[in-house]
Amino acid sequence: MLKADVFDRSGSDTMSRNAFYFVMGCVLSWGFVATYIVSELTANWRPGILMFLLVGLGLPLLGILLSTSGSALVSFLGYNLVVIPFGAILGPALAQYQVMYPGIVSEAATLTAAVTGVMALSGLMFPNFYRSIGGALFGALTALLVVSILSLFIPALAKFTVIHYIAAGIFALYIGYDMHRASEIPATLDNAVDVCISLYLDIINLFLRILEILAKSKE
Repeated sequence: MLKADVFDRSGSDTMSRNAFYFVMGCVLSWGFVATYIVSELTANWRPGILMFLLVGLGLPLLGILLSTSGSALVSFLGYNLVVIPFGAILGPALAQYQVMYPGIVSEAATLTAAVTGVMALSGLMFPNFYRSIGGALFGALTALLVVSILSLFIPALAKFTVIHYIAAGIFALYIGYDMHRASEIPATLDNAVDVCISLYLDIINLFLRILEILAKSKE
């Protein structure tokens, strides 16, 4: 719903396209800095199931809802309700990875940044390609969601490393796809903030898949 609302918007530009991308870069950078800071502060946090659902699901959903407001300021508040709770939820998991495999988090972050840069540029350079794969990407993401749900009941599925590679590929392509679609919507401050929620989710999912792949390779 979020992506359809953002990427289907029409209207006139209120800033240059370069300024639009600059704002996106600043907002995304703030999001990952905030996620990192909160994850460090919550490394030893052990939330109960209700608190986990509130922080990991309730607050981000509220943030996504606020992003549809039409106000850049309210959308930025909504963005923070996504990136800060995600940091809190990631904190304990990242701390555990770091204990088991020292240096793995920074390695995964570096690889994610490199892949993100390449895919974001490709989204701007190859619009026809990304314009043609939207349906296939959605189908692949749906299939991945089904497999992820099944893995909760069939633990053996989670052991197939190839699934993590496929998932990483899907989210990498989504970065390019969403960047391409961002280049075609009106260049407004509110749109720049709202697009960042979609891109943030693409990138954080890519990071988690790369982290899992690296962990498997070190076992």
